[in-house]
Amino acid sequence: YAILSHTWLDDDLEVTYDDAKQGLAHTRTGLGYEKLARFCETAARVHGVDLAWMDTICINKDSTSELDESIRSMYRWYQESHICIAYLLNTTSLDDMPADRWFTRGWTLQELLAPQRLKFYNKHWEALTQDENDKPHTYGAASPIHAAIEKATGITPSELQLFKPGVGNLETKMVWAAHRTTTRGEDRVYSLLGVFSVSFPIAYGEGVERAFFRLVEAILHS
Repeated sequence: YAILSHTWLDDDLEVTYDDAKQGLAHTRTGLGYEKLARFCETAARVHGVDLAWMDTICINKDSTSELDESIRSMYRWYQESHICIAYLLNTTSLDDMPADRWFTRGWTLQELLAPQRLKFYNKHWEALTQDENDKPHTYGAASPIHAAIEKATGITPSELQLFKPGVGNLETKMVWAAHRTTTRGEDRVYSLLGVFSVSFPIAYGEGVERAFFRLVEAILHS
């Protein structure tokens, strides 16, 4: 399956789980539907897969249990995908790639680290490189896209290539996440569960400080 990594539009622009459940997804117009359609088209035509997963439409956020399971499984879903398609809404070329909003969001850190195969597309759904996989390879030299990723994130090509989830290199991983933002405060913490390979129940409303305390506690116990 292909999995999409992206930054959300305003809620009323995205195609949602409820739209799909009510059979209305195909009736939507605008940027949200275009993103869904182009993602599916790219997954099938370019990457040859029949199944595609996108968080806006594939998670029932009204179900607390489904949301909890999804958040705690997200790293693995990205890791096990055939291809992760990263859509950069603010990017036209490698030159402006480091300034894209995608690199400032909390959830996209694990979406950069987890997949074995990752492909970046610009705002026009044009591939930013000719390579089949934009992740660094052991057998290849770093390319301009890896320099752009390092400029945006501070993550070197070798760190990206050799990354392992878990509590190793704890300080470095915290630095990577330090300046990223999320819409809900607690998600700054929940988006790191897979990065540190820990798990605990999701509890929106607990506040970011309490969530971070639980993260540290889980790391110490792992």
